Amino acid sequence: MDIELIKENETTNDGQTIHLFYDEVIGLYLAFGLSAYYSTMVISPYMSYSDALKMPVALLKRCDINYLRQSVTKLEHQRQTYYRFQLRSKVGNAGYERWMKQTFGEKG
Repeated sequence: MDIELIKENETTNDGQTIHLFYDEVIGLYLAFGLSAYYSTMVISPYMSYSDALKMPVALLKRCDINYLRQSVTKLEHQRQTYYRFQLRSKVGNAGYERWMKQTFGEKG
């Protein structure tokens, strides 16, 4: 995974986009930062925190991807490596900080 691309995607996130990257070593899709936050509005992924990136990370199984496909608009897909989904309405980042503190405590 391209760490710089992840950082760029999340700092320029438009308030409704979920970027997912596939990690073939663990066999899961990962969403970071705002993408992780937005994914929780559609599914209940396993949540963790990346100390290296200083942002939350959502871990999604293949069945989560199938549900996302039905619930949001798919904008881009690169087989087995990347998805870009868009929520049907803009959420923004107003609740992000509160969600971070509730989910991760002091890290948020």
